[in-house]
Amino acid sequence: MNLLTPIADFGNYLFFSLLVGYVVLQFVPESKKPTIQLPKSLLLICTLGIIIFSFVPVLALILFFDGTVGFARAGTSVMMTTQIGQGWLFITLSAIFLWLTFYLERSKYIQAFWIVLMMIAIGYASHVSSQSFVVGLFSHTTHFLMVTIWVGVLLHASWFSKDKEHWTEFLKWFTPLAIVCMINIFATGFVIMFTIEKPTEYLNGWVTPYGRMLLFKHISIVPVIVFAIINGILSRRASTFSQFDPRTWLKAESVILLLVFYFTAVLGTLSPPYEMAYDAQTAKAPTWVDWLLAKNILVPIEIEFAPTLLSVLLITVALLFLFLIIISYKRMSPVFATVFGGCFILTLYLGLMFSCVLYPII
Repeated sequence: MNLLTPIADFGNYLFFSLLVGYVVLQFVPESKKPTIQLPKSLLLICTLGIIIFSFVPVLALILFFDGTVGFARAGTSVMMTTQIGQGWLFITLSAIFLWLTFYLERSKYIQAFWIVLMMIAIGYASHVSSQSFVVGLFSHTTHFLMVTIWVGVLLHASWFSKDKEHWTEFLKWFTPLAIVCMINIFATGFVIMFTIEKPTEYLNGWVTPYGRMLLFKHISIVPVIVFAIINGILSRRASTFSQFDPRTWLKAESVILLLVFYFTAVLGTLSPPYEMAYDAQTAKAPTWVDWLLAKNILVPIEIEFAPTLLSVLLITVALLFLFLIIISYKRMSPVFATVFGGCFILTLYLGLMFSCVLYPII
């Protein structure tokens, strides 16, 4: 289940994005978007897939209690008394109605209604909602909605568009929409993060796999912003250069965004720092291999940020990779830009890790 849960979460993010993007684009006039064709069967598969993938963390919780109270009793208890179980039941009910709406090709307003209800259920079942119900429910629901709107429209325009007609008109509304989504994502993301973890404990949180995966997620947002600037501003040249296809660069941006989805999916399977149990008497201090591989560290540790020559060199190389993304644009090489984006994430992570000094508290 430890391997299956992040895969299921990743699938959920992808399926929700495709469905939300499809509904949003229905509200856009044909003259302001490229020709996009998404098979109806894919919509139906995504809707059913959400039901299945959303059940995986519920099943993991049931199996956790299976050994003590039995599977049937554990299943009933999880479904009826926990937010994650109740949220899945609500998602399933809404998804069934959404599936029927897609199948019968009903109004886009009805489709949007059922998707919003599913989003609220996702927020209700979130970890942050269990910490602070009102703040967590609103922030997680808004965060997830903004992400899926941005990524969903991007996926449709890059992977399912048949041409680049009306591209200038498309960018005129999509660029401001992406900016609004990004601002909301940052704002709600900070609320979520600081609800789970105190701002002063962010650096010390790197001791845990949760904190380091959160760092990976934050780092991966940087190349996304670079790609967004390229696609939102520089790709306007598509209207003047007929040989330039902006969809290839949107695909590159979507690949990095899917990487952010993966980090987020893995993050959802890890225990926040305040849930970590330490045993200073039996555990040994971590080696640097344990640290870099994000293994569980069972000794209470404080972190001091003290850059070294190696860490400064790695961070400099990371910034060069970021610059190479822009250079790749001038050469019209989105594949290289995507590789450089991945190299930036890994190199900056290593640079920050080698900038840390660990002090076990025993």
